[in-house]
Amino acid sequence: MNMLEYGLPLYFGARTEAARLAGGSFPLDMWSDLVKYKVMAWIIGPLLAGLLARRYGERAVWCGALLAKIPIPIALAMHPDPNLIPVLAVWQGFTGALMWIAGISLVQMVAPDKKGLSNGALMVSLAVGSLLGQLCGRGLIYHDEFLSVVRTGNWADFWLRLFNLQSTTSVPNLEDFEPMFWLLAGTTLLCGVLIGLWGQRPGRFDRTVPSGWSQTLNDLKRLSSQPKFWALVTALCLLGGPIFQASNQFLPYRATELGLIQVGGRDNGWIWLNLLKVVMWIPGGAAVGLLAGRRAPGIAAVIMLAAFSVSALGIGISQFSWELFLAVAAFEFVRQFMRWSHAGYMSEHMPSDLRATAIGMTIMFSGLACTIFAWIVPMVWNPDATDFKSAGPFLTAAVLGLVGAVGLLIYDREFPIRTSENPNDQ
Repeated sequence: MNMLEYGLPLYFGARTEAARLAGGSFPLDMWSDLVKYKVMAWIIGPLLAGLLARRYGERAVWCGALLAKIPIPIALAMHPDPNLIPVLAVWQGFTGALMWIAGISLVQMVAPDKKGLSNGALMVSLAVGSLLGQLCGRGLIYHDEFLSVVRTGNWADFWLRLFNLQSTTSVPNLEDFEPMFWLLAGTTLLCGVLIGLWGQRPGRFDRTVPSGWSQTLNDLKRLSSQPKFWALVTALCLLGGPIFQASNQFLPYRATELGLIQVGGRDNGWIWLNLLKVVMWIPGGAAVGLLAGRRAPGIAAVIMLAAFSVSALGIGISQFSWELFLAVAAFEFVRQFMRWSHAGYMSEHMPSDLRATAIGMTIMFSGLACTIFAWIVPMVWNPDATDFKSAGPFLTAAVLGLVGAVGLLIYDREFPIRTSENPNDQ
């Protein structure tokens, strides 16, 4: 995922330059469109993942989602027509939703006193893998230049260029991106096989057999009748979800405006911003481990959403690259808490047999909010326009999040999210 997040904005820049030299054109808003179509699949994907995980077990869903992802990098390696990229984006979003819901649900299937460790380990592992992915992506894209430096034996120069402490001298062409796509196809296949063969068996901790479809649909009705669920979903997902989308969809444009991505897809600091993002996931994930499994009160969700909103506001009002770096650092630290709030935090306040269903429905509503935001905002701030300014989407998302935080605070004072009765004992 993070290899693509680093590489695709540069890849689209290379496609734009190649089209210009050939006398054609490549859409400047392709990244925005890709994210827009990808998030559409999160409307139905999470709910379907939750139901399938409840019926067949998390391991089967996770394995199937990984194997279904393999055609995406293979298609990208063939430099598809721009009209095919939105189709790939929808499939990437759908399989990503299945994978994430199954994975985050699986790590909840541990003894209560181990939930902090399991959730923290997942978030930190995500950060470490993402950090390696960013560097691997850059190494593969600039492999010709890096290999020429290594052949001279100048390893210091290699490390300086890898971390962009010394500027690269080449501008990547389309062929330079192909090794990254083929590597992704191979690692995705490997991970799918590993999960399928050795992933935790479904229901092993709960000592229950998978439910039939009638019981699964009944769980959906039970969940829908809980006011606490709707209060959290409205604040954290419907109003908080667009904050995720603002970063996912418009951060590359913000980086371009502040000079971190140059014409033709040249990296002028974009790698630093991406590395900073995933580095902040490590302390963020560790901090989640301290809170997970404790049935944190409603005020914890209020603080998470408010902090997420303020950090998004910081990204929007940044005028210099160093300001953007500070805002992104805060944003990505809190992102780990917000990811957990849609999964572990929500499931801790719901009966344990509704775990997968609750997580799936929660992230479904987040996907719905993100999709609405993704389609409406470009009508106001169009990335393909010559006078496009990327601050507007961040400011809009921040205001929505702050409204959600205030609303949840008022609700929690009248109807506390955390009660003396543990829902998992029901």
